[in-house]
Amino acid sequence: MRLSLYMAIILPFFTISSVPEFIGALPVPEGFQRRNAVSGSYAAYIRQLRLKKDSTVYLFNGQLKPNQRAQFAVLTIPVKDNPLLQCADAVYLIRANWLFEQAFYQQLRFLASDGTWLSYSDWCKGVRYRLNGQRLSVAPSIAAPARLNSRDNFHRFMQVVYTYCGTASLARQLKPKSDPATMEIGDVFLKAGFPGHVMMVADLVYNKKGEKLFILLQGYMPAQDIHVVKAIGSGFAQPWQSYTGGNLQTPEWRFAEGCLYGW
Repeated sequence: MRLSLYMAIILPFFTISSVPEFIGALPVPEGFQRRNAVSGSYAAYIRQLRLKKDSTVYLFNGQLKPNQRAQFAVLTIPVKDNPLLQCADAVYLIRANWLFEQAFYQQLRFLASDGTWLSYSDWCKGVRYRLNGQRLSVAPSIAAPARLNSRDNFHRFMQVVYTYCGTASLARQLKPKSDPATMEIGDVFLKAGFPGHVMMVADLVYNKKGEKLFILLQGYMPAQDIHVVKAIGSGFAQPWQSYTGGNLQTPEWRFAEGCLYGW
């Protein structure tokens, strides 16, 4: 269910007067605090994602996104001129960047829509993936070996991921979480489909009762700046929201119960 027009009507236009440098520096609601994340962990990496001073969302072609009322802050991750970098691709890119920076090359692999595993370490050995009808074929060692720690190689591989992976294959790769209490930074709310949608849990805070609030980020269609979204009716300072199960309403999408997944 797409709600862009509806939410554009009920959400007031919002601009940020002072944007912090990182996700992990966004102000926390009174009575809540962050728990420390292990250095080098995925949670710590996500909290260090940088934010732009300008909260405007641009499409990949440089045009303004028509709905400027959904976002709270915008990430500095470049999207311009890359029409492939949509909602699932934003999740793939953030996850892959962390794996690459930690040199977890063997773990840098994603499931394509036809069930083929796309492996970065294999890619650097010369393996290539070609679409043959409705399925990918794997051609071993047809390209010269490449360095695993090369950013250029990494970005070329990720273009293949954006092309052949999506929400449907992401749902098969991840593990569903039935208990919202197990939510972690890096988990996603995911509706698989054509189209589907996915949003990432980008930070968590807790109070003394153990209650938690979180923020969400998303890419979207058409490809656009990845952004932290506003909370809908949470009763807490933006962009923080709570979730104990059931449907989750976001500015441009409604997730049904059972849509929480983890790596």
